[in-house]
Amino acid sequence: MSAGDIATLYETPLAANRTGALYNAFSYPTKISAESIALFIACHTAPGDHVLDVFGGSGSTGIAALLCERPTDRMLTLAAERGLNPTWGARDTTVYELSEIGTLLARVMTKAPEPTAFRAAANHLVDAATNLEPSLYVTEGPDGQPGTVRHVIWSDVVECPGCGTQTTYADIRVRYQPLRFDESHTCACGHTGSPDEWSRVLEHSLDPWTGETATRRRRVPWKVYGTSKAGNWSRSAVETDSAGETDSLSRSLPTDAPLVPLTWGDLHRSGYHQGMTHLHHLYTARNFRAVATLWHLVDDEPEELRDALRLLVLSYNAAHSTLMTRVVLKKNSPDFVITGAQSGVMYVSGLPVEKNVFVGVRRKIATFAAAFDVLHGLSGQATVVTGSATKLHLADESVDYVFTDPPFGAYIPYSEVNQPNELWLGRTTRTDDEAIISPAQGKGIDEYRSLLTSVFSEVARVMSPTSEATLVFHSSQASVWRALAASVTDAGLTITAASILDKTQASFKQVNGHVAVSGDPLLRISKCRSAASLGPASTMSELVRDDAEEHADGTPTLRDPRHKFSELIGKALVGGIPITMDARAVYELQGSD
Repeated sequence: MSAGDIATLYETPLAANRTGALYNAFSYPTKISAESIALFIACHTAPGDHVLDVFGGSGSTGIAALLCERPTDRMLTLAAERGLNPTWGARDTTVYELSEIGTLLARVMTKAPEPTAFRAAANHLVDAATNLEPSLYVTEGPDGQPGTVRHVIWSDVVECPGCGTQTTYADIRVRYQPLRFDESHTCACGHTGSPDEWSRVLEHSLDPWTGETATRRRRVPWKVYGTSKAGNWSRSAVETDSAGETDSLSRSLPTDAPLVPLTWGDLHRSGYHQGMTHLHHLYTARNFRAVATLWHLVDDEPEELRDALRLLVLSYNAAHSTLMTRVVLKKNSPDFVITGAQSGVMYVSGLPVEKNVFVGVRRKIATFAAAFDVLHGLSGQATVVTGSATKLHLADESVDYVFTDPPFGAYIPYSEVNQPNELWLGRTTRTDDEAIISPAQGKGIDEYRSLLTSVFSEVARVMSPTSEATLVFHSSQASVWRALAASVTDAGLTITAASILDKTQASFKQVNGHVAVSGDPLLRISKCRSAASLGPASTMSELVRDDAEEHADGTPTLRDPRHKFSELIGKALVGGIPITMDARAVYELQGSD
């Protein structure tokens, strides 16, 4: 393709499509879809070329390179919308990723099993687990009829500051018709105040699985949702709804169940994590038993399918099996909407949700099988390496194109977030070379910059003289952007163009961390070093004012005002302008915070 055609990719926002079988198969923080990445690969390379990703995440670049052989309808549409005519065909990839769960996902998806065989083994796995634990999710409906639990809303137990009366957090906070959270509650004793001022009741209990006594928040079932022959139903919890928890704790677990400590760091909170010292404390006992049963039975399935089956179980595990699963309010909804864990954090709410693991994993089977239908039998070669990209095994000038998505500074401590899945694998992310800003790991902005420089220096070494790289990055903090820019320059690389990745959904930390900034800059990087041109503006404040004057007459700007910071960052990086302003400062200068 011509340079002009490739430039088109960096001139218009590219949407990150998060729908479809390829992207719903696993609940892992990904920032751009494999189909979008495939368009970049097909425009920057020719069939047979070698593509590299040094921060592989969930393996999207490896999947994208394979898809170039068999483009999806979405890929063809993306190319047509931009007037591009890419050369489709198989490419080879090398993917480096520190995390064990990320590389498991990448290996399975880039060497997809035969879909029919996978579907049969997966259904057999869930059937076997259900037969081994037939009463695990048994309950009674409102009229006493036999039923099966779909999910249970649990509630913290709280105590009135005035009289010491104990009740559930749900009972003093949740109101129906319309469904809402009340910000004030009056106890029978006359005390009135915020429900969050009521202290959580603690319990001191022996953990029969570890033999240790711990103090943690007391939680009880509050509302049960189930299904019977007559259909789905919901009811208030009764005392017998705790029987499943009691029974699960009273019996031994499969021998390979990981009763192992958590390694807490930046995400630990002394409140809702109190007493949560081991992996199984993130679950109800019933759900931990369910996951442990499935995990144990995977070894009874065909060897060539076991990794895919483990991935199936883990795809449901961290997002839906733990106490991090939660309720949300949706406008005009008569009842709560049940959703998964918040991405990038380990938050446990006062109203955690216990979902039926067996039902949930079974529902995932069709999604995985559909993804394998797309990926099975492709001829491109994908090499997935679990390890640091600070030392690549590749030869000098052996790579034709790089697409990568580095960690965004201090947004997500991936190694900590990955624990609920990786502790099941028995292998956790090595943190020494994890390029993040983390007080718990003793890494500040200088350590972050140094690690990025080491990686980008290796990228520069293995890139061919004419190859290019595409980098996706996001931060609202000027210091993080300066670290990125310096690491690229110090490695002998040059940022030559920028656009915006128009994401459909920001992570929880991106929305709540500093200032809402939508759209990640897409940076085009060349191996050739060239002096940047500052252009009309030489400082970031001048760049902001020039942009404001440009649109002072009402000329349309970006579709989403929150894209403005990302757009200005791209201009600064290409123009060699030092980044000195956080997103908040930019918006305040523009008068649009």
